[in-house]
Amino acid sequence: MINTVTGPVKASKLGTTYIHEHVIVHPNELPAFEPYSLTNVDKSSREVESFVRAGGSTIVDLTPLNFGRDPDALYEVSMRTGATIVFTTGFHKDAHIPRWFFEMGDAEIAEVIEGEIEHGVGELHLKPGVVKVGTSLDAILPSEKRAIRICSSVARNAGLAMVTHCDKGRLALEQLAEISARGVELEHVCVSHTDLTLDADYLKRVMDTGACISFDHVGRDLEGGDHERVSILAELVRSGYGDRVCLAGDMGKKSYLPAYGGKPGFAYILTTLRDRLLEHIDARDFERMVRDNPQRVLDGYES
Repeated sequence: MINTVTGPVKASKLGTTYIHEHVIVHPNELPAFEPYSLTNVDKSSREVESFVRAGGSTIVDLTPLNFGRDPDALYEVSMRTGATIVFTTGFHKDAHIPRWFFEMGDAEIAEVIEGEIEHGVGELHLKPGVVKVGTSLDAILPSEKRAIRICSSVARNAGLAMVTHCDKGRLALEQLAEISARGVELEHVCVSHTDLTLDADYLKRVMDTGACISFDHVGRDLEGGDHERVSILAELVRSGYGDRVCLAGDMGKKSYLPAYGGKPGFAYILTTLRDRLLEHIDARDFERMVRDNPQRVLDGYES
């Protein structure tokens, strides 16, 4: 059973799923992060409605602790739109780790994460369905290695999936080594943003570990029709890696969402991008990336 903002749901019932998105975000570091501030429930609901109309079912909101997470608002969006929404516990990279993290011991930090999983978050006491960690560009900083160690152990004990942030798509292999060392099953780990490398060989090495990748920066090259990413996805499918790719958009910015005045929006993957991909892969391959693979990652395991 996967924790969602409206209660536990069987993995098999999640349907078409984006494993890395942002629906509601109240960044603490304003005004620098104002472009990433998605605080309007009406607008976010309209965006999610477009996803549902295009055939979408579930969105995993990867906004972690200390970056403006709002599970109660996500509940409101879910109730308005009928979409299933999963939210996260855990941490972003060092730049966004809360100050209290550095003042507490490992056991105390673990208790915070465990408390969210066991007792819930916010006024509605909603429970997270995934655990997040992140790393900085080209280096896993001491605070990040510590967060990975703590969060991996908690995720393993709780049987929850992990979805990570890889700055510029790098250090995925290093992240997975740290996570695996804590006993986490890598088939329930998805490393994000790796498509930013535009390196198919690197992506294959990452997926050879048993983990999934979140191919989540589509929609950034609208003039070019996402040509490079479509080509890489086709190559990965041809090479037998279609069962390790989760397709998402990570569109946590006003300029990406029509409801906030941007583009291409949550419906893009299931409409325009799908049509382009089906020129190179078959529909079943596409379904694996937006349905089967995210479900398998999110479907926790017995600890």
